[in-house]
Amino acid sequence: MSETPSRPSSIGSLVASRRRRLSAGSTDAPARVADDGALRLFARRTGETLIEGWAADPADPEQRFVVELLLDGVPVALARADLRLGAAIEGGAAVGDGCHGFAFALDPAVLPHAATAAVRLANGGEPVGAPIPLHEGEPFAASPGPTGAVRWPGGLDLEGWVHRPSADGPPPRIEARIDDAIVALASADRWREVRRGGHLRAEPAFRLRLPDEFADGRLHEVEVHADGQPLPGGPVAVLAFADTLGAHLDERAETEGERLRGERFDRWFPQGVPFADFARWEARFPLPSLPRLGTPPVAVALIGEDGAEASLAAPALDALGEWIGVVLPERDGGFEPADLRGFLEGEAADCEAVLVMPAGTLARPGGPERLVEALLSEPGAAIAFGDRLLMLDGGESAPLAATAFDHERALEQGCAGAPFAIRRQAALAALEAGAGDADRLFLHPLDRALSGTARHLHVPGFGFTVPPTVPGATDRLAAAVRAHLARRGLAATIEPRPPASLPAVRVRREPLPGACSILLDAGWHDEAAIAAAVEALEPTRRRRAATVLVSSPRLDSAALARLRLGGVEAEGAAPGRSPARRLSDAAARLAGEALCLLPVGVTPIDDRWLDELLGRLADPATGLAAPLLVGRAGDIVDAGLALALGAAPRPRYRGRGAEDPGHGDGLLVAHQVSAVSGRVFATRRADFLALGGFDSVLFPRHLFSADYALKLQALGRRVVVAPDARLVCDTPADEAAGGLAAPALQREIDTLSVRWADVAAADPFMSPLLRRGGDGFDGLAWPPGDLAPRSGLVPPPRAVAPGW
Repeated sequence: MSETPSRPSSIGSLVASRRRRLSAGSTDAPARVADDGALRLFARRTGETLIEGWAADPADPEQRFVVELLLDGVPVALARADLRLGAAIEGGAAVGDGCHGFAFALDPAVLPHAATAAVRLANGGEPVGAPIPLHEGEPFAASPGPTGAVRWPGGLDLEGWVHRPSADGPPPRIEARIDDAIVALASADRWREVRRGGHLRAEPAFRLRLPDEFADGRLHEVEVHADGQPLPGGPVAVLAFADTLGAHLDERAETEGERLRGERFDRWFPQGVPFADFARWEARFPLPSLPRLGTPPVAVALIGEDGAEASLAAPALDALGEWIGVVLPERDGGFEPADLRGFLEGEAADCEAVLVMPAGTLARPGGPERLVEALLSEPGAAIAFGDRLLMLDGGESAPLAATAFDHERALEQGCAGAPFAIRRQAALAALEAGAGDADRLFLHPLDRALSGTARHLHVPGFGFTVPPTVPGATDRLAAAVRAHLARRGLAATIEPRPPASLPAVRVRREPLPGACSILLDAGWHDEAAIAAAVEALEPTRRRRAATVLVSSPRLDSAALARLRLGGVEAEGAAPGRSPARRLSDAAARLAGEALCLLPVGVTPIDDRWLDELLGRLADPATGLAAPLLVGRAGDIVDAGLALALGAAPRPRYRGRGAEDPGHGDGLLVAHQVSAVSGRVFATRRADFLALGGFDSVLFPRHLFSADYALKLQALGRRVVVAPDARLVCDTPADEAAGGLAAPALQREIDTLSVRWADVAAADPFMSPLLRRGGDGFDGLAWPPGDLAPRSGLVPPPRAVAPGW
């Protein structure tokens, strides 16, 4: 098998440059370790009844050793060396993620009768440090464990503990700092039991509350200091909302228990109300104003004449200040480009922004001025769009919330009938190119845009009520998409989709050329299940001439040989190897342009699912494509993940019927997501190798695919869910199993929340107006999230210190 990319990746040079910076001493660089390859073994007595240390292999940072405690040569206890240590330890920096520590608590009843303690590797016998005399009066060593901790339990509260060597003196002073300013003070005036290796000790604890002004739905990073020294785990990411039940009870509760009950309710139950309560929800949370910039006059362009008079008479337009309007006569559902160009070069020559609306649209309070202010305050943006209410046939209206700009969804839905503000020069350029409808105006700024640039801004808020779609909208959208793809030099077949709430087309590209390799993740399935999965893949293998590699930690050499006789590659792995490491190693040995990850237990419905995924990858700006997974009962199992700060990513649309169109027909068209679960996806093999595969140190078992998807987006690539590719999932069990997996999962959740705090706090492909929790599309958020304009770009990951 080839061990190098078959074609240079367009992001390879970026990654190589980043690696050079890391090796030059960037703060993002992984900790350096000794080059001699020796195991890092250490054990010291750090308290009367406590022995602590670490055991790590610099050549294999993922490995976790089991160590054994001996008293006078007799084994008395076992421990797994997976505790989190401080970043710096004796003999150099921490290895990998720094989670290689262990601790043993000595039995006080046995201690007087033992002379020497020793630690060794279990099942190997190699000593971990020198023997420790127990009664020679030697001073205790400094503990390698943390000197304190701070965590965000939710809301505006922070809690933690701090180690105090002596009981003398006042309680430690706790300071919470945001942007180097002290915003809250507290004293560590309570006690908390801290457990380490079975050893319990009482340490000073604290709880402090940030001022109410920080309950604004925005991410805040808080540094917590104890007596002037920063506590481990900082800065702490905090995302708090006003008007919660906990805050309500905090003002009225007579006991601490009542307040805690409100806090737990806010955390356990999603904060939202049904769409039917829209009127009361909007009265409680009216749209805020954006800072006025002293904007020049605004042009208002209505497409069509039916309802135009009511649109121009809407009182909400008066908030624009000076504006001038034009009604563009309808021409095949669009308009004559010369009519709008003449208006912009004539009466509206002084206007910097143009508000484009279908005739019959009614502006609502806050809508028009928020779009214009957001557009003109961001020099690189060409278009600003928002959310709207869709008029139904019965005269009622339904909220339709958008996400940050979704390029793939825009190709299949265009502007979806939503009003938008476009910069004057961008409008003139589109008209010069022959744009004669709203969809072509909306897509034109992307004709020459580089991947990863913010040309469209989403401005959250239900600022308009729009009429139903007029006949012929799908055909106009198809023409607009063809023109856009032609300007980008991308070949595709454009087909109308069946009628739904909004007009939509299917963009069908030719699959990414070159060979494709399928990595079949067998997990702990038996040979029979693996053979059935290979057989189910046979039509796909024949259609795509794909290579299949089975990766299994369970099968013996004879079983692997039988699979090879069946025409598939197969390899085993050490049982203790994490899924991230095992799959990364297997992928590195594959060849071909594309790599597809597929687990046993997921079965293709037909042989064209891979064509659809590879077709999405044919667009150079797409880095990962995932299908829609449905259960045997016809329910949605996996449609991408939604991120949340401090919580496990949750499946979008989980539990809905497979034929449910989704909010805004989101499940009928290809669309972007922030993260994927990793059950099934296709990516360029060169990209996968250039990014180092999955991060098996920080995310060994659960969230490695989510981290990989975010890294792709940070480099300007799109992560797309393609609902036209559907597979059946036999075992839709959550990856977040309980029991022994729970602590490891929580560690990965914490790391993801630090590494990708900005995205986790405000997932760009979820709406801040929709309910947090559940499937994310079944109600209105109470209160709404951050309503600031957003581009959808993912910032680079933050460094996570080893041992954090």
